[in-house]
Amino acid sequence: MSPMSPEDYEELIALLDGRIDELTKPIPSKQVLRFAEAIRSADSGDYARRGFYGEEDYANLLSVQEIVKEQLPGILENIRAHSIDSEGGWRMSNVDAMDGDHGLCAICRDPFQHFERTAEVHLLDMHANAFRGVCRPCVRNYAPLAFTERADVREWLKQNREVCESLEANPKTEKQRVALIDAVRRHAHSTHYFGDIFRSARDWVKSAAGEWR
Repeated sequence: MSPMSPEDYEELIALLDGRIDELTKPIPSKQVLRFAEAIRSADSGDYARRGFYGEEDYANLLSVQEIVKEQLPGILENIRAHSIDSEGGWRMSNVDAMDGDHGLCAICRDPFQHFERTAEVHLLDMHANAFRGVCRPCVRNYAPLAFTERADVREWLKQNREVCESLEANPKTEKQRVALIDAVRRHAHSTHYFGDIFRSARDWVKSAAGEWR
């Protein structure tokens, strides 16, 4: 084998650099979308026949599911937060409704509920002049200083730092209680039947431990 020349080394390094970039740099969002659409178009199969993917694909697809579930919410949260105009995209509003301002935070999509006063933002995918409620953690994390340093906003941020008083003495049990409440609220707010779900939830959950399917 003939020895490699400096030009050969440079070409090899360029090829390796290109391969490293291909494996480590994020791909454009349009390409991610094409991958997702390809998965959606795949035949999933049924009880009588095997679909497009089989046992040899299971580990790969499971990893894809875990990566998307873990990474995508944070990416979307960051995009939503940084799309807000720092001057006109944040505001405080009075809340007159008895159940306050509630729903899924416009930025992180976690449940929130505010009484009397609420913080709202305008996002890139909303109609002009439309605003949506934001949870206190996202106001602390993403709002510009000009907004959070306002006297009324500082006072508002001091309220309900832990959302509500603990009902369970054991911190782990209390954390699980809050997680269950948030899971129900997240599901209810993601549909058009928020009120119906909440009114029925207490009766429905009685069957959770014993109903056979």
